[in-house]
Amino acid sequence: MPGRSALAILASAAFLLTLAGSALKNTFQVYFLPIAHSFGVSRSGLAWAATLFAVTTALASPLVGGIADRIGGARTLAVGTFLAGLAMIGCALSGQLWLFVVVYCLVAALAVTMLSYVPLGVFVDQLFQDGRKGLSYALITNGAAVGFVVLVPLWSWLGGRYSWQTVLEGIGVVFLVVLTPLSLVLARQSDRLTASKPAGGAEDRPGLQSLGARVRLCLRAAPLRRLALAFVGCGFTMAFIDVHFVPLMTDHHMGGTVSSSAVAVLGVFEIAGSLLAGWLCDRKLVKQVLVGAYAARCLAMLLVWAAPSQAGVMLFGIVFGLSYLASVIASSLWIAQVLPAEVRGTAMGLTWMVHALGVAGGSQLGAVLRDMTGSYQMIVLICAALTAGSALIILSLGSPFQASRAPQPTPEPVA
Repeated sequence: MPGRSALAILASAAFLLTLAGSALKNTFQVYFLPIAHSFGVSRSGLAWAATLFAVTTALASPLVGGIADRIGGARTLAVGTFLAGLAMIGCALSGQLWLFVVVYCLVAALAVTMLSYVPLGVFVDQLFQDGRKGLSYALITNGAAVGFVVLVPLWSWLGGRYSWQTVLEGIGVVFLVVLTPLSLVLARQSDRLTASKPAGGAEDRPGLQSLGARVRLCLRAAPLRRLALAFVGCGFTMAFIDVHFVPLMTDHHMGGTVSSSAVAVLGVFEIAGSLLAGWLCDRKLVKQVLVGAYAARCLAMLLVWAAPSQAGVMLFGIVFGLSYLASVIASSLWIAQVLPAEVRGTAMGLTWMVHALGVAGGSQLGAVLRDMTGSYQMIVLICAALTAGSALIILSLGSPFQASRAPQPTPEPVA
């Protein structure tokens, strides 16, 4: 078992990479309207980029999970860091909408998948074996939350002084020159401290050599299928935050100060909610946390539907923030409880694939309904209904600590 100081250093480095990786999404969020204007397209025209981005992350998630199972979470983060730098510079230099969409929806989408919850879940599962995985996972994944608090206001400030292309170029250089070397050090130290095969022992299980075998094993676990179905509601509401929240505030004549403040409030309470969720999950309250997260998400959507005012969006940020990572943490730890270690990355990837499809649906449907009705009210109500359904799905499940583990793999026939 690695020493606590070494674990703290590794966790801090992973946190920093996650914080930086959030720029792949929150820059698009902040610069959504300027990007659309620069290419001369409507909101729904640019929303296709967010939709295709989500589809790519959906397709990439099981693949990234399988990669993390085989090479380890830290090495996967290193590859994602390098790709993020290429994606940022590529988007900045694209010059044409079709090329921007290609770079953003292929390279950036793959990079963000390799810098987010799936490899981080494998990273935590491999390094933290002392029963505090929930709190450790919450701390590391809070990089995205800190991105809301620190990076979103920074992008808003920079956007008033430089073009979005210039900002993205600068971010890309930081990824390639500073963060990629850091990620390589993280990967080396992680391998040294675990002193085991990066894949977590999958090579010792011949039945799990292929990605197809891992996927089949995961799909045989009934709890995983229901967790993934419930995660659709999480995806739809994430799309609302990533794509439609800032434009909604613009529609209601709330300026950049209000927008950045509301997103920052969301980020602060995301941090608080995630730490509370991790602490409760470590006390085997995983189901209660997940039900509460979806219920809070439903309440938040109803709040912004009923009161699209400055006070209303601030209250929305508080309630939504408390639920933001709670659903991610509880779902990931539920998966770790009911699936074998060798396929947990693949299982998380499958779950995030469904989540990303929800993001794609929420992104495009929200834009289409906004253009058709002139309001975001309809998509807000749809998000509220979906998250209420997610809470009911989780209520129908038994405790993950009482469920039997997924069946063991059957050996693949040898040709």
